[in-house]
Amino acid sequence: MNITIIGLGVIGGSLGLAIKQTDPNITVTGYDSVGHIDAALHRDAIDFGSISLPSLLHDADIIFVCTPVHTIIKLLPTIAKYCKRSAIITDVGSTKSEIANTAKKVFRKNGIFIGGHPMAGSEGKGIEFADALLFQNATYVLCADTTQKKRITKLTSLLHSIGARVLFLSAKDHDTIAASISHLPQLIAVAMMNMVERKNKKHHGYLQLAAGGFRDITRIASSPYGMWNDILASNNTEIRKAVKEFSVVLSQFEKDLQTSSRRNTFAQRFRNAKKMRDAIPKNSKGFLQPVHDIFVSVDDKPGVLSQMTTALYKANINIKDMELLKIREGRGGTFRLSFDSKIEADKAKKVLVRTKINVL
Repeated sequence: MNITIIGLGVIGGSLGLAIKQTDPNITVTGYDSVGHIDAALHRDAIDFGSISLPSLLHDADIIFVCTPVHTIIKLLPTIAKYCKRSAIITDVGSTKSEIANTAKKVFRKNGIFIGGHPMAGSEGKGIEFADALLFQNATYVLCADTTQKKRITKLTSLLHSIGARVLFLSAKDHDTIAASISHLPQLIAVAMMNMVERKNKKHHGYLQLAAGGFRDITRIASSPYGMWNDILASNNTEIRKAVKEFSVVLSQFEKDLQTSSRRNTFAQRFRNAKKMRDAIPKNSKGFLQPVHDIFVSVDDKPGVLSQMTTALYKANINIKDMELLKIREGRGGTFRLSFDSKIEADKAKKVLVRTKINVL
């Protein structure tokens, strides 16, 4: 099988790594800038690459378009022109309707286009953050109808082989659902941070107390705007509907807080929220994975940070994030260390305890 990946960033690079590790006999070619191609070759994510797109399309059985939404739309006519008749073309864009509408216009003779969206990713940017295990247990949406499903068994089998869980949705249903469970939360996190930023100018206590739940719920506010510019433009209608609906909910909350019956009203809402939250599949990954934190207290002396990180490095434990929470000059400080999984966090605790680091 010949596979071409257009765009060798986190998703494209991860696809290449996952496919090559699953079946080394598959030939994977990559299209990007010279620097990105060299990096992908160095990581064995592709077998060879080119900065000439047509040369990579004519013999490809499956073509993955792993670029921002606006670039996907621009590339589709070229792909339709040079791909072979039996080729399966799919993308990884975060919105689907606009891409699907463009694909219907250009894929008339050659290729079958299927919109796709892997619910997996990374806060990092570039192939250096690519991970062969990125798609393990990740929901991977494919926008295929009943007739198309029969024609894309190569694609679905490939995605299953790299650990993904394929979910079939129409492009419209995908965008409607994504607006509520992905795009709206992003805007809420951004709104909360901007509100607190304004308040913090008058009283610095806001950020000093912004830990725990507030930090967790606003974590996605750190996402770079570049990707979100495309999302807000291409799924504008559905996002505005979600924002309007959520505004109505918040307005009702504000009204209910003024009544004496609020205890029962909010008790029921909290129970419903917990029930729904507990029903979210725990073994399925989302776009940005939750991190698992541990807290350590260290003395203020040279080499202590190196001692801690070296011990974790030797144990092959990767620190996802690190934050100095507080420091007492001349005495020590408290660090928050974040890891990809609870298993990794628990392993890290044991390693640090053996290293005589005080785990809180």
